[in-house]
Amino acid sequence: MARLDAMGATDPRASEPSPRDVPRAGRILAAAALLAVMWFALLGHRDLLHPDEGRYAEIPREMVASGDWITPHLDGLKYFEKPPLQYWATGAAFGLLGAGNATARLWPASLGFLGILWVFLLGRRLFGPLAAVYAALILASGLLWVAMGHLLTLDMGLSVFLALAIGALLWAQSERGDPVRERRWMLLAWGALAAATLSKGPVAVVLAAGTVVLYSLWQRDLALWRHLHLGRGLLLFLALAAPWFVAVGLRNPGFTEFFFLHEHFARFATDVAGRVHPWWTFVPVVLLGSAPWVGSATLALVRPGFAWRSGSGGFDPVRFVWVHVVFTVVFFSASHSKLVPYVLPVFPALALLAGRRLALRPRFSWDALAAVALGLLIFGTTLAPGLVASLDLPRSLLLGYRPYILSASGLLIAAGAIGLRLRAAGLRSAALLSASSLLAFQLLLWGFQVLAPVHSSRCLADAIRSCTGDDVPVYSVNRYDQPLPFYLRRTVELVSERGELDYGLREEPDKAIPDLDTFRKIWSGKEQGVAVMSSDLYRALLESGLPMRLLHEDPRRVAVLRR
Repeated sequence: MARLDAMGATDPRASEPSPRDVPRAGRILAAAALLAVMWFALLGHRDLLHPDEGRYAEIPREMVASGDWITPHLDGLKYFEKPPLQYWATGAAFGLLGAGNATARLWPASLGFLGILWVFLLGRRLFGPLAAVYAALILASGLLWVAMGHLLTLDMGLSVFLALAIGALLWAQSERGDPVRERRWMLLAWGALAAATLSKGPVAVVLAAGTVVLYSLWQRDLALWRHLHLGRGLLLFLALAAPWFVAVGLRNPGFTEFFFLHEHFARFATDVAGRVHPWWTFVPVVLLGSAPWVGSATLALVRPGFAWRSGSGGFDPVRFVWVHVVFTVVFFSASHSKLVPYVLPVFPALALLAGRRLALRPRFSWDALAAVALGLLIFGTTLAPGLVASLDLPRSLLLGYRPYILSASGLLIAAGAIGLRLRAAGLRSAALLSASSLLAFQLLLWGFQVLAPVHSSRCLADAIRSCTGDDVPVYSVNRYDQPLPFYLRRTVELVSERGELDYGLREEPDKAIPDLDTFRKIWSGKEQGVAVMSSDLYRALLESGLPMRLLHEDPRRVAVLRR
């Protein structure tokens, strides 16, 4: 039976594993080095995808080019949808290493790897060394964590810094007997919360505050509030997070209303973003995103190991982490705007809970079965390519992607089958399943380069740059291919297109061509120019007599020259 610690809560380290079960430090370091190789290998192999990767590479490129690190711009227009921390980090990487695919993804990839290391360190402190290893293996090979660690979005920044804030708070509460160490860890928590806020906005504060309030009420741990160091913590938080919001607001009077009311409150409370999905959407997202560790993650949530009634008043890290996971899912489920990456912040905490459970009961037959099922599902896409093919996934390109699909599915099925045959699962079996899953997901990501002609703009940009100089204008007609300006290394001129650049165009309407009639007149009077448009629009304009010469064509668009 688990013993009670000095604060009255269940000690999760009560059932310590035998020394033979815990890997030695040398093996852990070797595993970390191998993980780093697998994690960062071929980071720049894939071209940047439309729209997110192109957008979040172009904004820091324009910061470096313009020297304006306060007001973000996208295609030369003010862009205030998100805070700037990742733009700054990526811009610094561009300045040091040059602008490219790998440097564009370096920040989320590095943070994803850091999140795995942090889960290991925190798990070792809270739940013991064996639970720490299991938790790191789970996070390092979870489907959504691997995917988002190798895609250029802002979600990894929010997730890792929020995990650092929550984890530092947990660490601080385990040091209540040492005021100095407690204060240091709590100040780290407040600093990490500021970084999370600068990564994706005030949602970080809502998730952290909601967790603290609900946990303290349920656990009856009101003493927690005396150990948060609210005074110093809030001062540190404001000192780190507030200056940019103040500076950008002073330079741009419309920023505050647009950023806080439109981009955060309105997106959460209304259908303005057009991302409406059922309330239960994130439940399957969390389960599938945990693959192959679906069984361990589910059991960790359904049977967390604490009594469901109110707590005894002492600090209980298991209950705190569980509340953080559930509150995060419920909060995003209540939003009117839902996208798959939104729930990424739950996975470090979920890995801790699942790792703790595996350390106590090392059985993961359901996880092995999930690996087999996922492998079979992936393999199924190769059996009927005609059913899977679409405009975004042409059959000809899908056939080129098939070897990567077969390799990934084979790895998952083999690792899952081995796990199912082993009666007594242990750390070696978990490491095999983790390494196979990570490699399988990486193969799917690496192979996605086959689809780059459809999902990226590098080939299009190369064609334009090979035939024109930087003084020739490039028009984007009725569309905006986000990676195109990044690969051209300059902005394009929008024609009859607004989308997410609507705010910037309302501020500076002269920076775009409003309609096709105006574009016809401008185009006819140009000595030379390049226009990017859909194939249908190209044929219609060509039939109308507008002078154009085909330069480049792919399944989604064409590029034409004036002469």
